[in-house]
Amino acid sequence: MNLVIVESPTKARTITRFLGEDFQVESSNGHVRDLPKSELGIDVEKDFEPRYVTPKKAQKNVTRLRKASKEVDKIILATDKDREGEAIAWHLVQTLKPKKNQKVERIVFHEITKKAIEEALEKPMDIDMNLVESQQARRILDRLVGYKLSPFLWKKLMRGLSAGRVQSVALRLIVEREEEIKKFKHQDYWTISALLTCPEEFNADLIKINGKSIAKPGLTEEKSVKKIIDELENNATWQIESIEKKAREHRPRPPFTTSTLQQAAWAKLKFPAKKTMWVAQQLYEGVELTKEGGALGLITYMRTDSLNVSESALKQAHDYLKKNFGEKYTLPQPKRFKTKSKGAQEAHEAVRPTHPDITPESIKGDLKPDQHKLYQLIWKRFMATQMPNAIFDSTTINLQAGNYLFQSKGSVLKFDGFLKVYEMNIEEKILPEISKNDAVEAKEINSEKHQTQPPPRYNDASLVKALEKEEIGRPSTYAQIISTIEARNYVERGDGKQLKPTEIGEKVNGLLVEHFPKIVDIKFTAKMENDLDKIASGKLEKLPLIRSFYGPFEKNLEEKYETVEKEDMTEETDEICEECDKKMIIRYGRFGKFMACSGFPECKNTKPLPSKALNIKCPLCKTGDVVERRTKRKRIFYGCSKWPTCQFATWQKPTGELCPKCQSPTVELKNEIKCSSKECKYSKNKD
Repeated sequence: MNLVIVESPTKARTITRFLGEDFQVESSNGHVRDLPKSELGIDVEKDFEPRYVTPKKAQKNVTRLRKASKEVDKIILATDKDREGEAIAWHLVQTLKPKKNQKVERIVFHEITKKAIEEALEKPMDIDMNLVESQQARRILDRLVGYKLSPFLWKKLMRGLSAGRVQSVALRLIVEREEEIKKFKHQDYWTISALLTCPEEFNADLIKINGKSIAKPGLTEEKSVKKIIDELENNATWQIESIEKKAREHRPRPPFTTSTLQQAAWAKLKFPAKKTMWVAQQLYEGVELTKEGGALGLITYMRTDSLNVSESALKQAHDYLKKNFGEKYTLPQPKRFKTKSKGAQEAHEAVRPTHPDITPESIKGDLKPDQHKLYQLIWKRFMATQMPNAIFDSTTINLQAGNYLFQSKGSVLKFDGFLKVYEMNIEEKILPEISKNDAVEAKEINSEKHQTQPPPRYNDASLVKALEKEEIGRPSTYAQIISTIEARNYVERGDGKQLKPTEIGEKVNGLLVEHFPKIVDIKFTAKMENDLDKIASGKLEKLPLIRSFYGPFEKNLEEKYETVEKEDMTEETDEICEECDKKMIIRYGRFGKFMACSGFPECKNTKPLPSKALNIKCPLCKTGDVVERRTKRKRIFYGCSKWPTCQFATWQKPTGELCPKCQSPTVELKNEIKCSSKECKYSKNKD
């Protein structure tokens, strides 16, 4: 009898389908050992030796696995093929303590399919101790930073705070972006366009003056704009300088890695990174399919930075495309993509469907809505990689009017190629058929005023992209980084779900940047991540890395305990405590500010801060004020101060004005004022 151990019950159920009666599949439900929560758990005097314990929640699982392991001839460890999975496999061996006559094998696979499981069983291997050492090094470093630095934050700021090695760098990126936004000064600029006839109408934009390209952002002096328009309207003779026609090809993007999947899922589905990985995990571990008569893993392993694709998957994609779309939508040779990430595991695969012939629509009834959306995204992206480029007929017309050069660009889709399955926002613009000697006249010359905008706040997609670019974090950690700083109340979601630092997040970042610059230094953290990759590949040992970090860190921490003054985190108010007549003060808590009695601990009276009023009368009851409120998940919404008597509530910020068409309240969006009524289409530009 063989005992196969995986991480999750879902994965266990899927694998059971592909194995015979001589296999028993059990799940560990994640880690069976970890560092203790109540103490550091690392002996810094004994070469940073970790002390592992079995968490309470894992004890029942361990008892069950020990019992199962005693009754089998072979233990097969089938945990995920990354550092965390390798560490779980190693911890299982340390916990189960197999008998001398018991075989222990490690198997890995990219996808949970019958073929992949059978191939893995035929090629068992040993536990990769380099990966285990790398995971332990990361865990030890993170524990040293978290358990040593957090008490410092408690003493110098307030209790309940915590610091993380990689999360603190992500917080710094968000805070620095917010500072950029606050310091940003808007600048007005203008663009000039012409409505031309030849004899059909088309538009062209001013791109050069006296042979020089217009610098970004555009024309910044209104006087010069008026002068240009005056010259063009009164003195300019228009003539076509050149007409360029050529075929323009649009290439499909590579298959998904973890980071690009998270970015695309945000852009197309508005899935936060944590949700994307949660749903992807379900698709990977297996979903019950009616036609299959059981569970099947629908995608390959979703924590990867590789663009490799197996030869069998490439052939399956080609065969499907040929059968369902025809020869012209296939490639003569499979398209392969090179992985750019330095530390990418080339043995891994990109995120792709395990069975390209299982279309999203064919299994829609078996999937939950979010599962279907994400599977459809992954399926379409992969199939598109094995399809021809989309081809556009592109036309560029350059027109000279005195000292001014205008340009008009147009393109028409000639062959859709990969766009047949993977939709992209590519706008077509048809230009009239004209020749170089045709006469052109200006019907209108228009200028449009614009304003430069500050850099946008990070969202899940852009933060993951920034972390990947700076080589901070790895595929398995991106989602965790974001959810951690959000759970700690260091960041909150804005109206568009962008990540905005809270006051306490800014204070924590400020203290770390000033006194522990290495901890939040982007290049230092990136080097640390690269060193962890070197441990994983056997090019570096664990202990020298930990020692080189901990010595200077501990010395600096000791100095800062002596030299850094505690910051007063309270704010005075004029409000009097109802219970003891002392003044109320504003304190910081883990979940934000609240009011508390200054007589604490003798008086423990607390209450929430009053809601922020917008100086706008409630459009529903006309008597209450519109106030800013927050949901339990800290999302901002706007409601009436007389709630629950008045039920007015909206996600968008009310303007206090009524719609001129239907008299419903108007709300403020990013660049426009819009009617709140779904039936009314009224909107206007903020400017």
